[in-house]
Amino acid sequence: MYKILILDEDQSWRKFFSKKFGKLWDISFWPNGEDIFKNLGSKYYDAVFLDLDIHSHKPFDLLNYIHTTLPHTPVVVTSMEERADLIVNAIKQGATNFIPKPFTAERIDLVLNKALENDSLKKEIDYLRGKEEFIYDFDRLIAFSPSMKSVINVLKKYSKTDSTILITGETGTGKSFLSGTIHFNSPRKKRPFVQINCCNIPENLLESELFGHEKGSFTGAEKQRIGRFEQAQGGTIFLDEIGDLSIPLQVRLLRVLEEKAFERVGGNQTIHVDVRIIAATNQNLEKLVMESKFREDLYYRINVLSVSLPPLRERIKCIEPMLYILLHKHCRTLRKKIKAIAPEVVNLFKSYSWPGNIRQLSNTLERAIIIEESQTIQLESVTMIPAAMPAASCLTTAPQESNISSFRNAADMEEEQKVLEVLKENLWIQKDAAKQLGISPRMLNYKIKKYGLKHPRWRKHK
Repeated sequence: MYKILILDEDQSWRKFFSKKFGKLWDISFWPNGEDIFKNLGSKYYDAVFLDLDIHSHKPFDLLNYIHTTLPHTPVVVTSMEERADLIVNAIKQGATNFIPKPFTAERIDLVLNKALENDSLKKEIDYLRGKEEFIYDFDRLIAFSPSMKSVINVLKKYSKTDSTILITGETGTGKSFLSGTIHFNSPRKKRPFVQINCCNIPENLLESELFGHEKGSFTGAEKQRIGRFEQAQGGTIFLDEIGDLSIPLQVRLLRVLEEKAFERVGGNQTIHVDVRIIAATNQNLEKLVMESKFREDLYYRINVLSVSLPPLRERIKCIEPMLYILLHKHCRTLRKKIKAIAPEVVNLFKSYSWPGNIRQLSNTLERAIIIEESQTIQLESVTMIPAAMPAASCLTTAPQESNISSFRNAADMEEEQKVLEVLKENLWIQKDAAKQLGISPRMLNYKIKKYGLKHPRWRKHK
């Protein structure tokens, strides 16, 4: 039941609200002898109706006080007069809507539901924004290795400025996430944060995606489109894989950096924007400049502040805490109740070179969570699938692969012996053996087949 406060001196309208909504709402009326300026802040209301024809107080003083005291409560104003200046002033003072008298119960019900719906949406947005700020907290980032600690300290300083930032590093090192951390810890955190990957969109569409287009500017442009730069007005735009931009688009981006202005595709109106640019790449831009594949002047414009993210193989101390954060994240998504990761799995992950970095680590763990049926990630559930295109710097770590193979072989031999012992103890009754091992009969059957375990009485029918 909605709790509604109605500020109206007209007894006929009080009776109207009581008759039409008395059984649906918990209604309080004012004036009722108490001082609203003393008691309003100690009470809660879902919505307020304020009549601007009230005589005992100045209505706009009341409106301002209500909006200040109950900032998240929608206020609907009513009046016998329907003047444009009155409506505009009411909205400016914080009113949610304006209803001229006389009105119907249907009109009141419609306006109230709309006001409550908007209020609910606003609270959800505020919650999500607060949640984002909590997630994008520098102090909550996993930075146990000296190299990553140094990066975080640098980014903390960068976030307080408005300068352009270039983040470099191998694929999957967290460039996109850290760009969000910079934004949500900057003076622009209440404004939009817009991301775009420059290599995922065909070149002929990327210009329109970045700068927008006018209706009819090309085949298929059936209506005007607002580009990412306009969407990011007042906030931050993150240009991922900027090294893949074509030379013509580099020219257009250079103008945005220098003049904070551009025109939509097919348009002649100059649009001015106030945005902060964070760019990222896994390529060597200096090499691209020497090869005339990246403009030198653009390189210097985006490289005002720069930071290089170390690959995961240089952040060994970060791997275990990162694994548990990813474990909880994936388990929530997959609705699994896995609580731990076996020590041998953690050691395996620490010894691997991770050419795909954090993204590959996350995918590998997710795959293991899907396969695992116990409450602990075991070694047999882990499958190492190499990244599609390992970075060149990873090639020198090849000898580690043989170490991993040997490690897994030793672990497999130890597990095979354990499974065999438990089967013998339980007279080869798989259900009892599985219970003792803490796994499902299905998983035990998988291990029996994996290691080729056979009881002397098991015979194939000829």
